[in-house]
Amino acid sequence: MRIATMMLAAAALSLGVTAASADDPMANTYANTVVTKDSKGMSANLMFSQDGTYTLKATDPNGQPVLIAGNKWALKDDGKTICLTPAAPPNGPPAQTTCSPLQAHNVGDAWSVTNDQGQTFNVSLTAGR
Repeated sequence: MRIATMMLAAAALSLGVTAASADDPMANTYANTVVTKDSKGMSANLMFSQDGTYTLKATDPNGQPVLIAGNKWALKDDGKTICLTPAAPPNGPPAQTTCSPLQAHNVGDAWSVTNDQGQTFNVSLTAGR
């Protein structure tokens, strides 16, 4: 299922830390968008909120936009790892939490990261939502 692939892509994040946001390594993402792209060209936009939730905007196999809210994120390892739990689709399998290393990046940066499932993604942090 392509949407499931996009949800797993959400787990492939490595997000920004700036000196000003040292107390909250996610602060750089709250007003911005994290974009992920897998090796098959599927992409997703993730918008993180300070309350530990994020919204995922993706495209389904027919090219139609899909908005998935109710996703949860959490930090572990003293903020060195981010774990994402996507909302389970209706009538779908349970959501699988995946984790990725958290690295310092700023708006405009692009990088790749491999999550704990061995999936590698291209990631970028873009200004605005």
